[in-house]
Amino acid sequence: MIRMNKRYEIELIGFDADDTLWENENIFHDAQKQISKVLENHNYNFNRELFNIEKKNLEYYGYGIKGFILSLIETSLKISNKKLDNQIIKEILDLGKKMLSKKVKVLPNIKTTLEALSKNYNLVLITKGDLLDQEKKIYSSELSKYFSYIEIVSHKNEKTYMKILEKYNIKPKNFLMIGNSLKSDVLPVTNIGGMSFYIPFELTWELEKVEVDQMSTNYVQLENISEILTRLKSLEI
Repeated sequence: MIRMNKRYEIELIGFDADDTLWENENIFHDAQKQISKVLENHNYNFNRELFNIEKKNLEYYGYGIKGFILSLIETSLKISNKKLDNQIIKEILDLGKKMLSKKVKVLPNIKTTLEALSKNYNLVLITKGDLLDQEKKIYSSELSKYFSYIEIVSHKNEKTYMKILEKYNIKPKNFLMIGNSLKSDVLPVTNIGGMSFYIPFELTWELEKVEVDQMSTNYVQLENISEILTRLKSLEI
């Protein structure tokens, strides 16, 4: 984790959305569990097969519920040897619609923290996923008023972050990213010279898990979002 012997001048703070500002992964977890029970009589490891198919399909569908549902159907067809009952396909499609219409549940202390931060910093929301779905969640959350900028991207990697920082004329050393994913919110930012606050969520998607040496990476792990204000003061003093 970061050594606190260096003064940081933060000019822009980025926030991840899903599982940082509002709940998300538990919706996928519950849906996956529901369909796996329907197919439990088939002699396959459903979760392993779904993981492999989702990983392969990312280049076609990207991130989000729609791609997840298509991968669920493909996985179900595979483990049923292409003999999937039409009713199960309908159940999966209905499940997708239910997921897409689910009310956004903002996490505790988010609004008060964003309100306080927005008085002294420019905030940017950086989220990846389906454009329509992410726009709906941002609108429903009623959090957009705290952000100076909103970026919905296909991937979160070094190139993406550099492009965003160049757009707003911010040097990496003056950028702080806050999120729940080491893979998407921490490593790409620290690799370009920025820093990150890592706030783990109770569930992590398998494709977001990474092995990392915490002592050699420029980030701070927090227990919850309410610690941000205190941590910022210690960084900038």
